[in-house]
Amino acid sequence: MFIRILVAVGLISMGAAGAMAQQLQAIARVDVENSRIEDVGDGVEIRLSLTQPVPYRLFTLAEPMRLVIDFREVDWQGFDEAKVQGSEQVADLRFGIFRPGWSRLVVDLKQPLSVFQAVMETDHVTGSAKLSIKLANASIAEFKAFSGAFSSEEWALPQGDKGLQPKTRQIGDRPLLIAIDPGHGGIDPGAEHEGYLEKHLVLQFARELKEALILSGRYKAQLTRTGDSFVSLPDRISIARKMGADVFLSVHADALSEGKATGTTVYTLSDKASSGAAAELARQHDRSDLLAGVDLAQQDDLIAAVLMDMARLETTGRSDLLAEMLVSGIGQSVGRIRKRPHLSAGFTVLKAPDIPSVLVELGFMSNRSDLNNLLTLEWREKVVRGVVLALDTWAFEDAAQARLLRQ
Repeated sequence: MFIRILVAVGLISMGAAGAMAQQLQAIARVDVENSRIEDVGDGVEIRLSLTQPVPYRLFTLAEPMRLVIDFREVDWQGFDEAKVQGSEQVADLRFGIFRPGWSRLVVDLKQPLSVFQAVMETDHVTGSAKLSIKLANASIAEFKAFSGAFSSEEWALPQGDKGLQPKTRQIGDRPLLIAIDPGHGGIDPGAEHEGYLEKHLVLQFARELKEALILSGRYKAQLTRTGDSFVSLPDRISIARKMGADVFLSVHADALSEGKATGTTVYTLSDKASSGAAAELARQHDRSDLLAGVDLAQQDDLIAAVLMDMARLETTGRSDLLAEMLVSGIGQSVGRIRKRPHLSAGFTVLKAPDIPSVLVELGFMSNRSDLNNLLTLEWREKVVRGVVLALDTWAFEDAAQARLLRQ
């Protein structure tokens, strides 16, 4: 019998050791030498040896087909996929921090396999634990029937604050709050090139930008993620809205397969991408949620969609003006920017109807010159100065427009 969603917050072994283990807060590590993923009969068996038992849960998701295993919490340092993965029915493994306190292992499947047994056993002498998961062949219909994202209050997207007051448009009478969104994080590394990960590079820049904005005395600034943790795309917008952001600024440093794209680019929202590269980047960004185990669904009802479209009538113009100011500010500070620096694409993180939102591609890691720039403090400081200059100019113009609308 297949398991639709399995939650194991306790341990299989009973007695004092089992009860004590549930309260352990230390991070477990994976014993790679005694862990294995291999074909067994028509199915697959996953055996993970851990230094201590931890609460876990698992479920399968379709499109693409994958098994998701969450732990509270596993340290993946030293985990070697090549030593563990021995199954011809498994396409790939991804692992890392999903969000603070939780780790995730995603097993990409080449064919439909459903969970029919999952057991964690504890060694009462050593305190170590072994997690055994058995997957069996299933039809596509069976796989989909027993698949589905886990739902609980702890893992749901942030709920609306009933006491939260609607954000009023700024008129120049207060410091603006800038939500800085470092792309990717945790299990989703973003682009990878020459050993560098996009998630680390953009977080470094985001921290530097936040510091500069606060030190200016004209802004408040917060990050949507402060460490190496995964934040879903809708979650990033929810975080910005909950903090009361006046501007949402998403920061990326992607790589394109052809390796020809170069230079800083500023994106605003559009249903139609302004270039093939923009469309490819939008697919990459949105796919990060799928790869991390979060299915993206377009389920806006008709009334909500109409109301959001009405809100965007004002926000879109403000976002476009901010993008133009960023192009100008960064260009003045750095001295060189790409030929077509303001583009459009359907990035999910730009879809907040009530917050002016832009996405800045600092550069492309697939280009050696851009990568060198991203690694150079002097260049990053120039871009930071350009962004601050752009926000100063935009804030003045935006406030003037708001005051005219009130008259």
